[in-house]
Amino acid sequence: MNITCNLFLVVYLLYSSFNFISQSPFENWNTLNIKGTVDSKITLVIEGEQRYNHINNEIRYFHTDLGIVYKVTDRLAVGGYYRELYELKNNIRVLEIRPHLDFFYKFNNKWKVRIRNEYQIKEFDENLFRFRIRPTYKYKLNKTFSPFIQTEGFFVGTTLVRNRFNPGIAITLGELVIEPGYMLESNNKIEWSHIHIFWINTKIRF
Repeated sequence: MNITCNLFLVVYLLYSSFNFISQSPFENWNTLNIKGTVDSKITLVIEGEQRYNHINNEIRYFHTDLGIVYKVTDRLAVGGYYRELYELKNNIRVLEIRPHLDFFYKFNNKWKVRIRNEYQIKEFDENLFRFRIRPTYKYKLNKTFSPFIQTEGFFVGTTLVRNRFNPGIAITLGELVIEPGYMLESNNKIEWSHIHIFWINTKIRF
């Protein structure tokens, strides 16, 4: 029963999202995530991401991340990160510094969750604390292909200000993992607006 309900919800959300295509921006997001293991407990992380907006024909956003992740147990890990990003707002490219603390918890081989606490230090706006939670379900078909689905809620206080719904597939090629997928980003400002995204996340391990 639970599986049937979940599948129905996924199909409904995908179907509903296409109703917004004619009135919503379409973007490409490309992420490169590099991780290097220091020892059995510590991992170093470097990430870069750019977001290209097709309506305006411009790269509207770019960020870099530096972080370190500590493995507490086989299920729990904690990561501390420094993010610097540049984003176009009202035709001005603004800087934001975003330190964040992540908690990763693995329930089993299929379910995991990331909880992020981030502080946004903004160039032309008030600083802001934001809480994000991203559960992920991944099903391993074989050594190469693992389809997944995840959603991420963004909260300021108790208010949901953004949500990302992202089905995709992880393709494992040795130490390289490529994750193409579709993402629907919904933003709650005066009213809800939506962005359709084709996202490719490339992961390299060493």
